[in-house]
Amino acid sequence: MLASLLLLPGCLGGGDDGPPDMFNGDDIYPAMAVPNFSLLDHEGNGFNITDLQGQVIIIVFMFTRCPDVCPVVSSNTRWVTQQMPDHIGSNLTVLSVTVDPWTDNTTTLSEYRDDLNLDWLHLTGEIEQLETVWGAFDVGVKAYTTDSDQDGVADAFDLCPATPEGEQPDEDGCGESEQGDEDGGTEGRAGTSARHHPLDYWVDHTTGTVMIDKNMQQRVWWGDADWVPELFLDDLEMLLAEE
Repeated sequence: MLASLLLLPGCLGGGDDGPPDMFNGDDIYPAMAVPNFSLLDHEGNGFNITDLQGQVIIIVFMFTRCPDVCPVVSSNTRWVTQQMPDHIGSNLTVLSVTVDPWTDNTTTLSEYRDDLNLDWLHLTGEIEQLETVWGAFDVGVKAYTTDSDQDGVADAFDLCPATPEGEQPDEDGCGESEQGDEDGGTEGRAGTSARHHPLDYWVDHTTGTVMIDKNMQQRVWWGDADWVPELFLDDLEMLLAEE
């Protein structure tokens, strides 16, 4: 009898009222309903989220000028979809939604999609429409125009953040004395040698990739910097297996 009593606390102590931990990514608990929204796809066609009722959805937030994490997440997502081709178009849909509608029109998104060999919808729309979507998925978006050397190139694009006064900058924000030599050198330039469009604003966004279940509930969140494709795939297969 004493032995039985000693076992009881362990048996009765299993009731845990904390949030579940079903997935490798962060469980969204309680699950959050996806509101109805309409946007434009990369071909200029209207899109409504209710058309995907009954499917598992991966929703990626990105912008085409993003030089680092967005292409990586898109490439990871492409790899994941290639592991389960039978599901694409019937049980699984991927959506990419821009956080930079000021630049990402349908043409820009279509070119980005082709460049990265992505075969899913890329969505844009009016700022008011997108703000509703961003809010529903807890996406923070901030546009800013910091230009410390006042050369007309936003700091996030500027490879030469101290252009000498009076020098005409190129698209990288580098004056004549800072530009590469005839052999393509980049002596005098700061940071990466990647080239960007000479626009006067930059966009920061705080978000992740979200998995939506067949009942239009947000269930899993993966931080953009925390992606592990194999573990992401495990989470996706769990959602696909649900009734």
